Amino acid sequence: MNIKNLFKTTKRYRKFWSERKIDWNKHYLSTIEHPHRNLIIKVLKHIPWVSLFEIGCGPGANLLKIIKEIPKKQIGGIDVNPDAIELAKKIFNNGVFQVGCADDIMLSDKSSDVVLSDMVLIYVSPKDIRRHIQEIYRITRNYVVLCEFHAKSRWKRLLLKIRTGYNAHNFQKLLEQNGFYDVSFVKMREVDWPGFPQNEYGYLIIAKKC
Repeated sequence: MNIKNLFKTTKRYRKFWSERKIDWNKHYLSTIEHPHRNLIIKVLKHIPWVSLFEIGCGPGANLLKIIKEIPKKQIGGIDVNPDAIELAKKIFNNGVFQVGCADDIMLSDKSSDVVLSDMVLIYVSPKDIRRHIQEIYRITRNYVVLCEFHAKSRWKRLLLKIRTGYNAHNFQKLLEQNGFYDVSFVKMREVDWPGFPQNEYGYLIIAKKC
């Protein structure tokens, strides 16, 4: 337990990720076969869509997996790190990629059939999460697919924050209060993403836009 984790804000995480200097190919693109991505693919194969936009896309590990398994789709993404987006632009010739924040996306309303996030909203504080969900709603045409930390219990969310610095949210409540319906949850198993906190808090969350 570390009380200092309570002070890890959205702004601090955003600054950390925007300035991070790493080998994005080695540390992210090399994880294309991580088992949790198979859950994302399984969901995407069972809903109708042509275009997908990922928030916090990095250099595009999820997107590479998606176009490999589900070809002939339109993809794009946004990330706060310019190096990650630069690499993504080199990899995806026809994708739409932006440097920017997930609560202020330079796309028109209903731009994408599906909006995807994968362990991005864990860095968003409770006071900022509603604004992010509203922006996701704005650019989504049909579906949202979230691979995130979920907990209905406020106590469980607080424990996770103190222990790790990450944020879990009550996505059932958040999504339903911000224009989504038919919210469903697929719990991550140990085989999908081994270890804490994914095996306890990790869910794949699917919802339709009203």
